[in-house]
Amino acid sequence: LYQGMPPLTVAERFSHSHLDTLQAPLQPLQDNLESEVYEIFEQDPVKYAQYEEAVLAFLKDRLVAGRQPPFTIMVLGAGRGPLVKASLNAARRAETTIDVWAVEKNPNAVHALRHRKRREADWACVEIIASDMRDWKATRKADAVVSELLGSFSDNELSPECLDGAQHLLADDGVSIPQSYVSSLAPISAPALWADVRGRPGGSSGGGMAGGDSGQLETAYVVCIHRAFYPSSGPKDCFTFRHPKRPLEESNDRVAEIAFEAETDVTVHGFAGYFDCTLYGNVRISIRPDTFSTGMFSWFPMFFPLQVPVFLLKGQVLRSHWWRRHDARKVWYEWALSEPAATPIQNPGGRSWAIGL
Repeated sequence: LYQGMPPLTVAERFSHSHLDTLQAPLQPLQDNLESEVYEIFEQDPVKYAQYEEAVLAFLKDRLVAGRQPPFTIMVLGAGRGPLVKASLNAARRAETTIDVWAVEKNPNAVHALRHRKRREADWACVEIIASDMRDWKATRKADAVVSELLGSFSDNELSPECLDGAQHLLADDGVSIPQSYVSSLAPISAPALWADVRGRPGGSSGGGMAGGDSGQLETAYVVCIHRAFYPSSGPKDCFTFRHPKRPLEESNDRVAEIAFEAETDVTVHGFAGYFDCTLYGNVRISIRPDTFSTGMFSWFPMFFPLQVPVFLLKGQVLRSHWWRRHDARKVWYEWALSEPAATPIQNPGGRSWAIGL
């Protein structure tokens, strides 16, 4: 039987070694990613194919509208160049020409971009900009800005703040790829996962600043959730962001109230967080279970633990409250329950976990 089984896909091989393994969410705005991280993400067989389809659809729409090439595309957070390559492939398929500005702040990634420009003939139309996208002043406006700034919970790697800061680069009728993204949540019963969170030492990566159990249980983790039970019918939407943002001054703070009904007696240990993203038109990427982009492995879900697990009888309502807040230095999430009983707000003021601006 074993020999007759089909071979594992790339996504299955990758996820198998990460089952129920807690990881601190990346902070690419605050930290420069290592080359190994780029290497892993670039192996995703789905994500960049979808980005290519999105850029292709955008270019075809511009051509149908009678717009004249070359079209200016700015890749914001270009990394080592996969989105640049996807854009070049899309232009070739659309039989049109583009000028690409690859903007990247990580010095090591900039070096890789310059190396590709020297070696790859189709990169002749690419100009590499070593700068933070929020600070760079372009000599002309972009027809489209393309970025891959999403985290597992959509906005937790500060895509809204980055793209707002770079919106001055976009023409008045310009397009952002992605155009929108929505985070979603589902309650889960995962005793082993919750115990692992509680047992994490205070000084470990992703550990809370509040110290002890309190800090660990006020921190969200990226995890390929395996040993868990989902007592409610599917995730529900939480926060939505759209780009370009009109008006730009509108706050990125959010508040949401989400209620779930238990379909059986269960102990809930926390919530699984996902995202669903519209790149352009009907081209999407998603880690939400009911709209999942099959074969994509660049993101695992987020796990938001409860300080104290909650027991629910079948038919009882679990009412949760979620906040996205910020100050001059950081962005953070807070969460609490009001049913079946009120609980203290977790991570108030970002005391245990925050994403640095």
